[in-house]
Amino acid sequence: MPTLVPITLEHRGSTLRGWQLGSVPNEGLAPVALLVHGFGSTDTGGQQLFVQTARTLADHGVTVRSYSRLGHGTSDGEFLDVTIGDEVEQVVAMITAAAQDARGPVHVVAHSLGAVESAIAAGRVPDLVATLTLWSPAGVVVDDIVEHDEIQGQPLAPAREQGWFDFGGTALGTAFLDEVTAGLDVYATVDRYTGPAQVVHGTADQIVPLRYGQRYADVLPDATFTAVPDADHGWSSVPFRRTLLERLVAFVGSAGQG
Repeated sequence: MPTLVPITLEHRGSTLRGWQLGSVPNEGLAPVALLVHGFGSTDTGGQQLFVQTARTLADHGVTVRSYSRLGHGTSDGEFLDVTIGDEVEQVVAMITAAAQDARGPVHVVAHSLGAVESAIAAGRVPDLVATLTLWSPAGVVVDDIVEHDEIQGQPLAPAREQGWFDFGGTALGTAFLDEVTAGLDVYATVDRYTGPAQVVHGTADQIVPLRYGQRYADVLPDATFTAVPDADHGWSSVPFRRTLLERLVAFVGSAGQG
């Protein structure tokens, strides 16, 4: 098995913590992938999704990095202070650090809100991204807040009254809501990334409807879109995850050959 080591990254005086599976090569001699987790998740992904992803990629010679963003996992910060804009900057920092160490562009693999943030980040540093893989990108977050005044079916009125939203037992501050309602556009600059991209979305996703994945595929200039029948948002079955990982290995491999 490749070596698993802890890694850290500084961002605005705070520390992101995560891990790396494998060693970063010099001169881009072997591929490096960065995994970006979803809203309220951690560096291991929901139900170990990123552990499975990293081990699968490592079996194919890819070094993998994954961090918990600030306010998540063992990283510094509070979930109360999370905003999409700051998380995008964190992802940009992750990509930049990985590409610098690898001395070449890296493969970015992201899930849910992390996929939204990674698409924006890729548009900011397109030359540092070899491929972009978005699993169930959660662009719905804007419509949920702006049009329906809710997050995942929970009304936001109590949050505005008390100053925080109860996200499964963790307090999310209203700065997250204010940023979205101020006019956040999660598609505006995504097309600045013109490299290879794939969007994979489950048809039975009850959190993010299929059309949001399709929209990212439409906006990205060189993207493919795959709708996986009956798959849910968390890809919570062994066959669904096999489908995800088989497609990922083939996509990263084909980009390397190109």
